[in-house]
Amino acid sequence: MIRTIITAVFLVFYFLLSLPLYGLIPLVGRVNAELADRMAQGSVKWALRRILHIAGVRLQIEGREHIPTDEAVLYIGNHQSYFDIVATYPNVVGNVGYVAKQEIDRIALLRYWMPLLHGLTFDREDPRSGMKMIIAAIDNVKAGYSMFIFPEGTRSKDGTLGEFKAGSFKISTRTNCPVIPVAITGTAEIFEKHIPFIRPADVVIRFGKPIRPDELDKEEKKHIARLVQGTIQEMLGSKLVV
Repeated sequence: MIRTIITAVFLVFYFLLSLPLYGLIPLVGRVNAELADRMAQGSVKWALRRILHIAGVRLQIEGREHIPTDEAVLYIGNHQSYFDIVATYPNVVGNVGYVAKQEIDRIALLRYWMPLLHGLTFDREDPRSGMKMIIAAIDNVKAGYSMFIFPEGTRSKDGTLGEFKAGSFKISTRTNCPVIPVAITGTAEIFEKHIPFIRPADVVIRFGKPIRPDELDKEEKKHIARLVQGTIQEMLGSKLVV
């Protein structure tokens, strides 16, 4: 229980202390967009690392060397926990915006910071909202910002990999940016398995090799969602190095 309380207190204090920064970053962005991005990313990554430390998460990262450093990419990950973003965001490469369901806007801290981090939200029940999100994500990638999406659409309750929604992959096929498969294990052990308490856990994040649309044949490109899903399934099923 103590970890849960400390995490909640930390988030409240971070929210209050970050308010001046939240107001400053847009002003900096008018003069130097790159500096504003670094300020926003640096602040949030610092906070998320502190949360992982408070929670007692033992984090192992594999395959980070596979991620290109000179171009925007589309990160595709499996989804088990609210902590998937907490664990992955401090460890991705480049300026990355996350895609999340619209309900996240109810949380004040996230509602404030998502736009500064080039994040996007959408209503899962509204196809037009989903299409609007994809168009915005495509624009982000064209502007040089990577995107991270969980194409199952919802968190897996038993660890089973759900079907990947094909629409998510238009972000890659329409920009020709590489897809980076991301296999995440252990995050549900932090919170979901014993809600409302936060407990220590071993978490492994594995980044796969880039899958480039222009290197796929016509049939593979048509079924890229199935291809990436199979790749992540193999990454989850293979023996983890601990």
